[in-house]
Amino acid sequence: MVQLSRSLLHWRPLPYVLALLTTTVILCIHMLPSVDSMLNENNTQISHVFLRSQINYHKEIAPFARRPLTTLLIEGSQQLFGFKAGYAFILVNFLLLGFSGVLIYWLSLLLKATKLQGIINMMVFFTSFSVLFAFFPPVFTYDEPLQYCSLLMAFIAFVKRKWFWYVILFSLAMVARETSVLLLPALILLLPGTQNHPREKLGPNLKKNGICILSPILVYGCYIVFFIYHQRLLHATHTEITSRYSCFLENIESTKNLVESIVSIFITLGPFLYLTYFYLKQKENESWKTSFVYAFLFTALLNTPLVFMTAFARESRLFALPLLFLWPVFMQLFKSFLEPLSLKSTYQGLLEYPKIIVLFGCFVLASFLFCFIYYPSLGLGENTFFAGYIFSVCFILSLHYCACKTLFNHQKYKP
Repeated sequence: MVQLSRSLLHWRPLPYVLALLTTTVILCIHMLPSVDSMLNENNTQISHVFLRSQINYHKEIAPFARRPLTTLLIEGSQQLFGFKAGYAFILVNFLLLGFSGVLIYWLSLLLKATKLQGIINMMVFFTSFSVLFAFFPPVFTYDEPLQYCSLLMAFIAFVKRKWFWYVILFSLAMVARETSVLLLPALILLLPGTQNHPREKLGPNLKKNGICILSPILVYGCYIVFFIYHQRLLHATHTEITSRYSCFLENIESTKNLVESIVSIFITLGPFLYLTYFYLKQKENESWKTSFVYAFLFTALLNTPLVFMTAFARESRLFALPLLFLWPVFMQLFKSFLEPLSLKSTYQGLLEYPKIIVLFGCFVLASFLFCFIYYPSLGLGENTFFAGYIFSVCFILSLHYCACKTLFNHQKYKP
């Protein structure tokens, strides 16, 4: 069995087959008759009418009309293949989603991950909440798959110092979604070097490459000025900007909305923040890896309050942007911190510490009561797997925390 696993791991198409299979599974989850997604609206039929309305919505409303790339791809595939709106929407977005996973794998290898680590990084991407449930309400993904593809290709160009392609691809990412600009400040933290690039001082590198890194802002600025004036969207854009504060008020206007907003942030960023806490507590870390952690934290610090103040916080995908700095290096960063979950001594040790067992039981009970009693009582998570996913994450984090405490008591592991 072990030999078969090793042979399978060395099979070159494995990452691409896994990406295809996982993307298909995600599509199937969205098409289950018992769930209500953007794709099927609680039945087994593709919702062509609803998806057509979403495409029109993104063409006509000012803040979405200035992001035309996904819509152009969908309508282009309609004309090319003669597809209905729903088929074209699914084809474009799921191809882009699957390709994003492959790009995570390629970028992981560039950052000196092993093949197995690269595959795990890719699977972490696919099983992240905002990706696994991308087309469920209220996540409502539309432009993000294209944004992820463009940004990940731009990151690959950044790591290879291919500046021309970096500028082109990052500019495309900003046209796909202007929030891509929030990643630029953190990229400066990565300038001293990455795992496969000689480390140099920040100052000289910034002088040498700073203009290249910030060039997409100029390119996007030219595009957005031309687009707004050409499409006569100046008044609509001004109205949209001034009305953004109403999103913040809706995020906190009731207990239901506030809980939904907090859960949205937690389930998207919480597991990764938890692991970065353990990572930063460790004294001896490789500097290039720490740069990715700081890039993630800095971007989260920028993006999270901005989303909460200017958008609907229940749309979890909006909080996922900083994770682009962690997905390609997940196993390189956190492999050693996940080991307690795979050690037999962990579970044997748990039996020796009744207090830790009680603590774990309290965590699990609190999670169960919240996910399956309180959360549904607010009218949240209906016809979705959200409650089960949130409970699973809380269960794993609780188990990991208690496992670390057990091994710490054994003086084998220091959390």
